[in-house]
Amino acid sequence: MAHNLRKVVIDGPDCAGKSTCVEHLKNTLRWDSRSLHHKEGDQFSRYLQEYASADDVVFDRSHISEQVYSALWRGGDPFDEKERDILNEVFQYNSIIIFACPSLEQMQERYSRRSFQQQIRYDELKDSRDLFVGKMEEIPHFLYTSSTYEELDKIILEVCKKLK
Repeated sequence: MAHNLRKVVIDGPDCAGKSTCVEHLKNTLRWDSRSLHHKEGDQFSRYLQEYASADDVVFDRSHISEQVYSALWRGGDPFDEKERDILNEVFQYNSIIIFACPSLEQMQERYSRRSFQQQIRYDELKDSRDLFVGKMEEIPHFLYTSSTYEELDKIILEVCKKLK
């Protein structure tokens, strides 16, 4: 069912090209962007409010990231099954979802080139990527491998077409 698409969500593991995609897309669409990195507190209410209250926005991350990094670092999933189902439904309702997922080798190379301290460790990149792939299997999305700028241009064009 087609809905009035008013959001774009870009999610995926660290070193996947999300920030570059967010930046290009928000500038092309002339929309705002919001980062949904982890914050302390009730995660279900936070994400539900973010998804429900924003239009014409490009989100950098989603509750999927919260699930993946909670599994890696905080001992489990912050959402019960009912909360996950609700978030997944609201998340998909009027959003275009882009899953940024390059090869593990690309992620490792990007990680090695970064000159700033990162929360994720090099040896956690594979686990985070695998968790994202599993979580995104059931969610309709555009796959962005972030391998070339031509691919970035193509994904932006596809999103713009879908928004018309």
